Amino acid sequence: MTLFQLLLIAAVITAATLAVRFLPGERSLALKRIFAILFVAAAVFAIVFPGALTTIANFFGIGRGTDLLLYLFIVAMLIFATATVRAKARSDARVTDLARAVALMEARLTEPNPAAPHDSDSEETPAP
Repeated sequence: MTLFQLLLIAAVITAATLAVRFLPGERSLALKRIFAILFVAAAVFAIVFPGALTTIANFFGIGRGTDLLLYLFIVAMLIFATATVRAKARSDARVTDLARAVALMEARLTEPNPAAPHDSDSEETPAP
C-alpha cells in the first residue's frame, strides 16, 4: 500500500465522519450512518484494489473503473442536489410560517384594544 492510498483512506473516513456528525436531521441519522459506512467500505476497497474497480466496470459494460466512478459520482451529485433543493424549500416554508406568526403577533400587540378602560383620571396634570 502506498502513502497516497493511506492518505486517501484517511480523507474518506474523515469526510464520512464529518458528514454524519454535522448534517442536520435526527430522523435520518441511522440511514446517514449506514450510507457513510457503505461509502467508506467501498472507497477503501477501490483504493486498496484499484483493479477490482475495472473488473466491476467491465461487468456492467463500462470500459474503465474511473468511468464507473465518474458515472456514480454524477448520480450521487444529482441525488445530493435534489435533496438540497428539497431541504431548502422546507426551510423556506418554515421561515415563511415564522414570519407570518411574528407579523400577526406584532399586529395584535400594536392594535388598540377597545375593551380596555381609559385611564384619563390617573393622568397627572402638569403643575402650574
